[in-house]
Amino acid sequence: MWIINKIRSRETPFWNTAYKMAKIINNINMPVIKPLYVLLRGERTIRLAVWEKFKRFFYYEPIFKTYCCHCGTGLNLYGGIPQIMGPLCIYLGKNVSLHGVGTFVAGKVFSNPTLRIGDYSHLGYQMGISVGTKIEIGTHVLIANRVSLVGYDFHPLDPIKRAENNPPDFKGCGDIIIEDYAWIGMNSIILKNVTIGKASIVAAGSVVTNDVPAYSIVAGNPAKVVKSLDDYKEKHESS
Repeated sequence: MWIINKIRSRETPFWNTAYKMAKIINNINMPVIKPLYVLLRGERTIRLAVWEKFKRFFYYEPIFKTYCCHCGTGLNLYGGIPQIMGPLCIYLGKNVSLHGVGTFVAGKVFSNPTLRIGDYSHLGYQMGISVGTKIEIGTHVLIANRVSLVGYDFHPLDPIKRAENNPPDFKGCGDIIIEDYAWIGMNSIILKNVTIGKASIVAAGSVVTNDVPAYSIVAGNPAKVVKSLDDYKEKHESS
């Protein structure tokens, strides 16, 4: 350790030279032998993919299914197991995709908080889901990374009750419904007592406090309708 301190201090010409030599050595990089390292890159990609599939198949997915009241076929669980807090009843459709880095919380007010996720829906990375009464996500729904679904107030408005760590009252809880084919953009927040209409889009970073009409795009804080998607509605409902 004293040698390192001497080199860093550069008190004499000798230690100053040693410092310069150490900097030169530290900045030396391994030359790239491209065919070799392309081969090693491929080996690494395959090895990590096989290991990840092994963990998902034999460890993450079976454990996660024990938390579910029902789990359809074709579950895809990436990167671990979501943190699940409280007596949350989870119903999954078939071919649901989830990321393991996320938090699913059951509220304290109601006895059977329920989370339902429909067929072919995808929930992104670092999602936070807080269920008051129920949260229902339809089929073919796309939810991007770091989205929060907040179905209840975590604390009461009364400061004394907050200090006593009491749960919010019944008025502080509500349902969240996300209908089929909706798309929720990154970093959005959807609050209680909100329905996201069929095939609607919530722009990234929006805070949704009121119902979103079907076939529309909302954006902002609070989110407001910025565009209609009625052309797609007419096309899809006539086919």
